This record gives sequence, structure tokens and C-alpha cells, in this order.
Amino acid sequence: MSRYSLTEDELREVCTGLVVESLGVKQDFGSGTVGCRACDATLSAGDRATVALSCYENHSWEIEGVYCEAHDIESVESTMDVRAEQQAVVTAVLEPTGYLPPDGNFEAEALTLGAVDIVDYSPTEDGY
Repeated sequence: MSRYSLTEDELREVCTGLVVESLGVKQDFGSGTVGCRACDATLSAGDRATVALSCYENHSWEIEGVYCEAHDIESVESTMDVRAEQQAVVTAVLEPTGYLPPDGNFEAEALTLGAVDIVDYSPTEDGY
């Protein structure tokens, strides 16, 4: 296995527990909700969502978008440009497991990804 390509089990492990927060996605920590990127739906704990992710410099997985079940997201290519980095589309249940951000203020209602299933995976070499 190359360090730039993961098995489905490894990818599932990496995504499980990932906080639903990034440069491109902001959740409301106070209410434990996040908006769908494609419509005005608000997602909360217990909702199943489709999540687009990319791995920055093969080190840090970042959420590119969260989508409600009404949107049929089936591939990396249909969701974002395929780049020379690891990218994935997964489905997950949003869980309120909390988050301790760098500022030190624990966010008890923060959503994370649970019950992750892989929809599509594009390893680094696919972007070349």
C-alpha cells in the first residue's frame, strides 16, 4: 500500500469521528447543526448525510461539502474537481460527540461523522 492510497477500511477509520468543520464547511456549534451545501436544509444529530472530503498534502482530511439525502452524490468527480490528492465521498450519520478546538472552548454539541460508508474514493494517482 502506498501512503497515498488507502483501503476502504482505512478510509472508513480515518473518516469516523471527523469533526464536521473545515475552511469550506461551518457548523453551528451551539445548535449542533450544519447546512446542506446544495439546498437550504439544516442537518443535525442522527441525520444521514453525504460528505465530500479531500486530504490536504496526504496529511489532513478536510470536509469540502455536506449534503442532505435529497442529493444524489455518487462520485468524487460529480462533486468536485479530481485533483492530485486523496479525495472521497462518504455517507455518514451525524453524531453529537463534541469537539475541543484549538481555542480550548469545548463544544459539547459539535457534530462528527459516524457509521461511515464509502461511496467513492479517488487516490492521489487518479489526479495525475
